[in-house]
Amino acid sequence: MENGNKEQNSVPERSRVRESKEKTYKYAVIVLSVLLLACVLFSGFQTLYIFRMNTGLEGTLSYTRYYNIYEDNEDEFEDPIESIEQAKNTPTALPEPWFSIEEASSVNKNRLSTVEIVKLVSPATVSLSIVGVENGEETKLGSGTGFIIAEDGYIVTNQHVVVADSDAGKYYVNVILPGEKTPVRAEIIGSDAQTDIAVLKVKTDKKLPCVTMGDSDKVQAGELAVAIGNAMGSLDDTVTVGVISAPVREINRNGYYVQIMQTDAAINPGNSGGPLINSFGEVIGITNAKIVSSTSESLGFAIPVNSVKKVIESIINYGKVVGRPYLGISLKYVSADAYFGSREGIYVADVVSGGPGAKAGLKIGDIILKLDGVEIKETSDIIRVRDSHEVGDKVEVVIERNGKEMTLTMEIGDSADDNK
Repeated sequence: MENGNKEQNSVPERSRVRESKEKTYKYAVIVLSVLLLACVLFSGFQTLYIFRMNTGLEGTLSYTRYYNIYEDNEDEFEDPIESIEQAKNTPTALPEPWFSIEEASSVNKNRLSTVEIVKLVSPATVSLSIVGVENGEETKLGSGTGFIIAEDGYIVTNQHVVVADSDAGKYYVNVILPGEKTPVRAEIIGSDAQTDIAVLKVKTDKKLPCVTMGDSDKVQAGELAVAIGNAMGSLDDTVTVGVISAPVREINRNGYYVQIMQTDAAINPGNSGGPLINSFGEVIGITNAKIVSSTSESLGFAIPVNSVKKVIESIINYGKVVGRPYLGISLKYVSADAYFGSREGIYVADVVSGGPGAKAGLKIGDIILKLDGVEIKETSDIIRVRDSHEVGDKVEVVIERNGKEMTLTMEIGDSADDNK
């Protein structure tokens, strides 16, 4: 009897244990399900957040690149993303510019010693050599200097350094990259004869050291100037030190007025295209030329970077310079005693077919009396008026043709259209 009672009592006990285990299992399943659902929701929200952040960042960068090139058109870019899409969908629009010097440059506002300047900029300064090829034989045609402006291999130099004469035949440009001994071939992305600027590109898997562009408009006479270059074409990383002798000089080059900066830092053959650096380690000029004579000394010149930043960006973005005013005519001054019965004045010597001058109705032999209300006495008068306008501006041209005065309307063109 006693054993029977024990067996009867153990049955409900086992039942209670089983029920307790089942409840515990159910609770565990519920808790795990809730946790799993929470993890899924958290991952989903995190993915959405990252996606939105990335999308927003990409849009901001695209706008910055577009805006930096055309900063004068600020009112046209109320919605950056929409504006870029509109530009893309416009058949006549240029490709969206992607390179900006301001984005590629870092900022340093600490004055440096000359030694610190050299340590900072020298690794981004490269030696160039132009090699001609004729009948399978290579000949060194020239040399110069350049500096890296973007870590993926864009290099700025002078146009006259890398563009050989037309009778030079086939040639290419070699570059010695920082830390390397073997030269690599560089592609000429584009060049501009007016500003004497060229941009090269080398292929590399490395992130290259690059310079910081300064503000040449703030340069004052007497400031420190450091030049680094490939002196004589064989003495690379040659450092010369001086001051800014004059921040701005103006010269007429190929029918355009351009600014140059004067320095007494020694500029030697082979320095052309190299950096002229201020006390902050920023490139403020591109060494360009020097005057050599028995009566002059320490007259070196550089191209102020502010005058060519848009040129460099335009070459990288489009392969040529866009947005520069252009008339499409050639001019010649004729004096009163040039020949019997000659009329003194500025004559139209040539008209580019399809150019702004031709569309306005200008013809060879016309005498230009006024342009945009300015009396024309020298060819430089026309150059100054042209350069004061933007592409697309309309100006009145007063001419004399066959003894009669006429007024024409001309729309300022884009110099890039002359290079299509």
